[in-house]
Amino acid sequence: MCEFETLAYDKPRSWIREKRYEEKSWEEIKLACKADQSLLEVFLKNQAEDNGWPTMTIHQWEVLVDRQHKAEMETKWYEEQTGAAMLQDENENNEVTIPFGQDTAWQTYKQLLKNKGFKPTTIETIERSTLRILRRLSYDTTKLGPVKGLVIGNVQSGKTANMAALMSMAADWGWNMFIVLSGTIDNLRKQTQSRLFEDLNQSACRLQWRSIDYLKKKMSPGNRAQDLSFDSRSKTRYFTVCLKNKTRLKDLIQWLQYSPSTQASMRILVIDDEADQAGINTANITANEQSQINKLICSLVNGKNEKNIEIEEHYKAMNYVGYTATPYANVLNESSPESLYPSNFISTLSVSKEYFGPQQIFGIEGGDYQGLDVITTISGDEVIEISEIHNGLRYEITESMKDALCWFICGVCCLRLWDYKKPISMLIHTSQKTSHHDRIASAINSWLVDNSKETIIKHCKFVWSREIKKLSLTKFREQYFDYDKNEQEINDYPSFDKLLKQ
Repeated sequence: MCEFETLAYDKPRSWIREKRYEEKSWEEIKLACKADQSLLEVFLKNQAEDNGWPTMTIHQWEVLVDRQHKAEMETKWYEEQTGAAMLQDENENNEVTIPFGQDTAWQTYKQLLKNKGFKPTTIETIERSTLRILRRLSYDTTKLGPVKGLVIGNVQSGKTANMAALMSMAADWGWNMFIVLSGTIDNLRKQTQSRLFEDLNQSACRLQWRSIDYLKKKMSPGNRAQDLSFDSRSKTRYFTVCLKNKTRLKDLIQWLQYSPSTQASMRILVIDDEADQAGINTANITANEQSQINKLICSLVNGKNEKNIEIEEHYKAMNYVGYTATPYANVLNESSPESLYPSNFISTLSVSKEYFGPQQIFGIEGGDYQGLDVITTISGDEVIEISEIHNGLRYEITESMKDALCWFICGVCCLRLWDYKKPISMLIHTSQKTSHHDRIASAINSWLVDNSKETIIKHCKFVWSREIKKLSLTKFREQYFDYDKNEQEINDYPSFDKLLKQ
């Protein structure tokens, strides 16, 4: 690792970024905003003695500044290449900046990202996109009405990390109540709540995060809204993860509105995870009808009660941000002032160069990526054979399906060899019909049961040998030429003999 990438240089890097957010030029920063190099030398000496900076010569300082300049340019390039953009209304941005104190929620979360192995450029990208979104939110919506926005990210591209980043940075700036709307399955909701609490509640953070599960009108003392501190001087931030479920949403609204005086101090950020799921109005819009879940989310955001009736008291701030990878329903659905239409802004998230998306896998015509050699196209004859399985006319799986099963088995064995312990599953989707799935599953089971272990392992060895030649590490580097990991960070294929024990 280069010395400038160590934690010792975090403070000078933060100083440089702060000056960039103050719109200082790189020439000014190279002199630390001083008149000449003699004053720069004094500045560096004072920072080392008084603020814990590493001892640096003028040359080392210039190298560090150049590296930060390069990182900024790369971040901008990522944003341009991946389509990061912001469509916004005519309202001015608020004046929030990056929180720089090492005990702030953002900086402690940022350190967590570093500890998890996020690349510096990736973290810079998250920081920039988070600040861009936060500047569109409002700290006081009592007169303007709720802010409504949409953030578009690629599938499995780190939306959760971006959501947590927004929560942490908003917490530093005084937002005090965070509501994450999460799907329709309670187990997944609990996982989201647990993960967010674990990520945000860092010991070094001066703020305290309190996770409250299943908010409702009648709760035990200590968990009621009126028992909590939403005062602007409070160091506590509250969050809950709520199912997009009629009962849960009604209970949430009742909890928020039980104490009008408390409600008036709440600065709320609602994050709608997978905003295209469950919350879209699927009723007949032309007849002014509204589906139940959509109506309740609209009531929550627009400050109405669970019966969609106006109430006297208002939240100090209400901001709604939807996150999705498939935004079509959100922007092509209704756009009335009372709807969830993102009338204030639509923003896109750029992705890191460690991400595997459609561009990298399939390639872009006329673009830099030609695609990875990981796609197998089956023949027309096999399509007919699969159709025969669907219709109960054939009971044996096709050759490419045998290959796919063996490749999956090898892949699991490889991950287990690398000490990966989480469950791993294979999706086989040949039809939308349940009866077809049942017949495919039966045919797969028959193949696994009817063949000996030795026969299956022999086939696995054949498939493994063929596939690792098709996409060797060298070919992978050629096909994904700017993948942001070096050779030492990438595991090469083990020999098949090493997989045998698994």
